[in-house]
Amino acid sequence: MKLLEMWEVQVAIYLLSACIFARTFKAANREMKDANSLTILLELTTAFFAIFLIPLFPIKFPSDIKIYLTLFVTTILYAFTDRLNTGARYGLKPSTFSMLKQLSTVFMIIFGLTFLKEAIVPIKIVGAILIISANILISYDKGKFEINKYFIMSFISNFLFAVAMLINVNISDYFNIAIYTIITVSFPALFIALFKRIKIKNLKEEFALYKKKEFILAGFTWCLMLISSVKAYQLKSVTVVAPLFALTSIINAIVELIFDKDRKGFLIKMIAGILIIIGVILIKI
Repeated sequence: MKLLEMWEVQVAIYLLSACIFARTFKAANREMKDANSLTILLELTTAFFAIFLIPLFPIKFPSDIKIYLTLFVTTILYAFTDRLNTGARYGLKPSTFSMLKQLSTVFMIIFGLTFLKEAIVPIKIVGAILIISANILISYDKGKFEINKYFIMSFISNFLFAVAMLINVNISDYFNIAIYTIITVSFPALFIALFKRIKIKNLKEEFALYKKKEFILAGFTWCLMLISSVKAYQLKSVTVVAPLFALTSIINAIVELIFDKDRKGFLIKMIAGILIIIGVILIKI
C-alpha cells in the first residue's frame, strides 16, 4: 500500500495511537495487583495484533548470526524497560511520562560522546540541556521538587532503552517490521515470566481485574506505535521524525485539559513540552 509508504502517514499513526494508548492503558488497569503480569499481558496482546500486520511489509530475515545474538541481548534490556515503563505509566500522567521519555535522547548523546568518541557539537549539548531543564521543570510542584518512585522508574527505563538502542542500531532494517515487533515484545514477556515465575493462572487472575475493551485497545495501539515509529524512521530522516514524535507530550497535556479538566500544571507542561521539542530539534540537526 502506497499510503503506508508515506512518512507523514506513519507519524500521524504514531501520534494518534500514542495518545489513545496512554489513556486506555491507564484506564484499563487501575485495579492492577501485579505489574509483572500486566507487562506480560500487554506484550503478548501487542504481539498478537502484530501477527495480522505481517503481510503489510516485505518478509525478510538477516543471514548474519551476529544480528540475532545482538537482538537477543537487546530483548533482555527491553524486558527491563517494559517492566519499568509499566510502573511509570501506572503512576504518572500520560503527558509527564511522554516528556520523561525524551531523556533517552539525552542518554544517547552522552553514550555517543563517551563510547563512540563522537565530536562535541555545541548545538546538540544545548538541546540536551533544554530537555533536561524541561524534565526538571515538570518535577517542580508547590515550591519544591517532587521526584517519586515512578519518576525514578522512568529515568532508569530511559537509560536502559538508550543502552539498547546503542547496541541495536538499525537491526529492524533486516526484518519484516511486524515480525521484528513480535520478537521485541514476546521475548521480554518470556523473560519476565521465567524470572518472576509467572504462570498462566497468574495471568488469568490478573487479566480478570482489568477493563477488557480498554486493555485490548491499549495492546492494539501499542502495536501500532511500535510499528509506525520504526517505519517512520526508515522512510524519513531522524531530524524530521523525532521532533514530531516529541509532540506527544503536548498532545497528551491538551487531552488531559480537555477530557480530564486537569488544569493543574498545564502551563508548566506546555512550556516543558515546547522546550523538549526545541531540544529534540537541536539534537537531531
